[in-house]
Amino acid sequence: MSVRGFATLTILAILVVASCTAAPPPPPATQGVGLRASFVLANPAGLLALDDAGRALGRIIDLPPQSAPATPVLHPSGKSVVFALTQQPDKKTGFGSDLYSVNLDGTGFRPVVQHEGDNVFYASPRFDSTGNILYFHRRAAIIQAGSFVGNEDSIERLDLRSGERKRILMNGADPALSPDGKLIVYVHLTQGQPDGLWSANIDGSSARPFFKTKDTWWYLQAPRFSPNGCEIVFSAAGHTVASLPIGAKAGFAHLNIPSELYVAPCDGTSVKAIGQTGDDVVPAWSPDATRLAYVGTGAFFILTLATGNVRTIAQGQDFFFGDLVWLK
Repeated sequence: MSVRGFATLTILAILVVASCTAAPPPPPATQGVGLRASFVLANPAGLLALDDAGRALGRIIDLPPQSAPATPVLHPSGKSVVFALTQQPDKKTGFGSDLYSVNLDGTGFRPVVQHEGDNVFYASPRFDSTGNILYFHRRAAIIQAGSFVGNEDSIERLDLRSGERKRILMNGADPALSPDGKLIVYVHLTQGQPDGLWSANIDGSSARPFFKTKDTWWYLQAPRFSPNGCEIVFSAAGHTVASLPIGAKAGFAHLNIPSELYVAPCDGTSVKAIGQTGDDVVPAWSPDATRLAYVGTGAFFILTLATGNVRTIAQGQDFFFGDLVWLK
């Protein structure tokens, strides 16, 4: 199984370089292609517009050369997406990733949050229901005496109207906001490694473990709230009812531990496995909350929650991994 979500965001550096020698790219950007799309997929091939059969209609925008997008989120207006973008090192601020916005019609490409120093990475943007507040994950390398000693991870809040920015949680990543706007669920980190899902009030107060059960996982990522009701889905592997010491996790890194999707109610009182995925994935809810889409192992899958049926709708080089937004 991979740990691409949190091992380090610098893995995108490899992907940026690899994209220069990869197989032939999908169709080029065509203005307005995103307006015809059912899905947006972010991976090293670009910000791709896909139809309901998983076919690439084209790139929403031609991104800068040797760059890779990730973790897109749809603005509440339904007209634009914000995503993380890793590019070649900047002469002033070094290597890192930024948050950018672009309209689905390909216009309005602009930075929202830019990294301020070498090895500073921004990812996992999330809007509140108004679209005026943006939450995101910040990771910065800690350098002491010229040597890397770890990462500082935090979740931050940006008021897009005033520009006011505040750090609200430490040791957190991949935030998800509940539909009622009262709760954040996020991946809690210990020594830079995920150790469980935690929840907090929307201002970052009262941070606590999310589950009221004894369920734990060797690895987990990508909590996503249902667009209606109060249910959360996430990708995880190594399910157990007994916790492993953080240091013990490294000893199992070589094992082929199957990844699964799980759903849980917002109060964290129970959890249910809904299907194996073969690798860690980033699930995307359908707008009506009846299905989940994800890509991995070279294919595009849709899972129907009511039946547990998993349907492969497309296969190809674009689907070994990537982050989806389900538009319609």
